[in-house]
Amino acid sequence: MTKKILVVDDEPDVREFLCTYLEDVGYETRTAADGMAAMDLIEGEKPDLILLDLMMPQETGTGLYRKLHHKKEFKDIPVIVISGVAGRDVAVSKSVPVFDKPVDTKGLLAAVERFIGRA
Repeated sequence: MTKKILVVDDEPDVREFLCTYLEDVGYETRTAADGMAAMDLIEGEKPDLILLDLMMPQETGTGLYRKLHHKKEFKDIPVIVISGVAGRDVAVSKSVPVFDKPVDTKGLLAAVERFIGRA
């Protein structure tokens, strides 16, 4: 079964770039432009992993992260943060990998594979 990754970012170019890259190496992707849209997708079809931007309109990545970790059925979904904001948000666990934009794709792929294996 193909592993599914949800890419949550308010920047369409970033979503498109990440999805194209991940699909080229064999993963299935879904996208959301903010935390509210992401939560709707997660409730409908639980992804294997979430790539999450922190600063977005509507609901931030930090808000979505908190929601996921307070819901028993979603708290086991691995999260990788991709952000254009320097530094780590205090609401995100130190065990969560954080990648700065522009993303180091080789490093990102290695992190994805550590969490959910190869595509």
